[in-house]
Amino acid sequence: MTATLLFALVACNTDATAPELKAPVAPPAPVGPNFDYSSDHKNLSIILVSMDALRADHTGLGGGAFTPNLDVFQKEAVAFKNATSAAPWTVPAHMAIFTGRWPTHHGVTNKLIPDPAGGKELIFDKLEDSIPLLPDTLIANGWEAVGFTGGAGVSGKFGYNRGFTSYLDDKTFAGMDYSGPPAMQWLTEHKDGHFFLFFHGYDAHGQHIVGKTAKEIDPAYAGAMDGSIEEQAKLREAGLASIVNPGDPPKGDISPDDAAFLLKVYQEKVREADARLGLFFAKVKELGLYDKSIIVVLADHGEEFMEHGYLDHGATLCEHQLHVPLMIRFPKGEGARVVDTAVRTIDTFPTLLDALGLQPPADIDGKSLIPLLRGEAVDLPIHAESDYRLFVHLRSSRVGDKKLVLDLEDGQRSLFDLSVDPEEKMDLSASDARTTYEIEQDVRGWMGTMKSDPNAFLGVKEEHIKLF
Repeated sequence: MTATLLFALVACNTDATAPELKAPVAPPAPVGPNFDYSSDHKNLSIILVSMDALRADHTGLGGGAFTPNLDVFQKEAVAFKNATSAAPWTVPAHMAIFTGRWPTHHGVTNKLIPDPAGGKELIFDKLEDSIPLLPDTLIANGWEAVGFTGGAGVSGKFGYNRGFTSYLDDKTFAGMDYSGPPAMQWLTEHKDGHFFLFFHGYDAHGQHIVGKTAKEIDPAYAGAMDGSIEEQAKLREAGLASIVNPGDPPKGDISPDDAAFLLKVYQEKVREADARLGLFFAKVKELGLYDKSIIVVLADHGEEFMEHGYLDHGATLCEHQLHVPLMIRFPKGEGARVVDTAVRTIDTFPTLLDALGLQPPADIDGKSLIPLLRGEAVDLPIHAESDYRLFVHLRSSRVGDKKLVLDLEDGQRSLFDLSVDPEEKMDLSASDARTTYEIEQDVRGWMGTMKSDPNAFLGVKEEHIKLF
């Protein structure tokens, strides 16, 4: 089968009497190589692959059996087993990666915003020119930047493409079957290297068409679902429409059998995404670029299939949406290992720039993970946030294995111990009031660093951003 054919397939309100709570310092990783490429960085390229909506538990490292090509790559990479996204949906999550800032800090928290000129229509948000993108540093140091994407939430109109000589984003929710061929053609024409290439696809996303029919995916399924993108959109909007009052969670209304079928559709999409990734890597190897590049594979967010009463992503901060793959392959597989320490996707670019001997922009939240890989301790507080289409306003903090989600609209707090309850089924907020209070102060303190008022959304009713 040819490559072309397969490709087709958030002012702080902290309590002054609250105890100071700090996230534990990450334990040092095993001492290994220096991961210092500053002496020959001009001979290296940087390839960033984003597999949109890929849950960590669907990769081999996370216990899944759907990504054989990614699993081969993982064994040659520094694979972070506990990586957390800054947000559970594409726009703020990817911009957090590209800026090294939390979403409230970079400001692009929704696709649409009120027209600052006073118009009645909402307009597309865009990163402020004063906020640097981390690729800017690469561009300023001689790398050519290009992007081949699925458009939609990573469209250049949001500001991702600043300084890029070429940025493919002309199709909405396109997969690597669309962005892959032109990416590989560009690589063929630039095999001498020294570029930054952003490669992205929505292959596993609910708005990307699966390559098999419902019967081919699950012959035993007798329900009414068909796995189409139109169906997915209706289910997503119905779940969001169930939010009547501030603090109401989104809620779906499908049977366990239907949810199981839709999960199988997702798994088939993951398989297809992995096959296309394999073709892309084959081309990178064929062109002699595999060992002359630092290659990152990550996801922006995951996906829910009624594990918490909701279908899709964006509207909750559960681990199914936040726990994502993050793998960095250094040239010739140097220092390949599995790292258990909890890290953040916002650390990706500071890590790359550090390895290249380059200084990241000031005032970022992400940190280089290179010291961690050299055996040093690094303070990596774990947070996440979502203001998804103004249906929800959620913030979370993790301290060790304890994770608290704070609903800013009604003040409701949910506490989970991920060490014994990874599925987040047991809310401990009532039985462990001390920890709940302490981590809530951590959330509020974090918001304060971004000059964000935790009480700004209490009881506020906003007009949701509706798609249709």
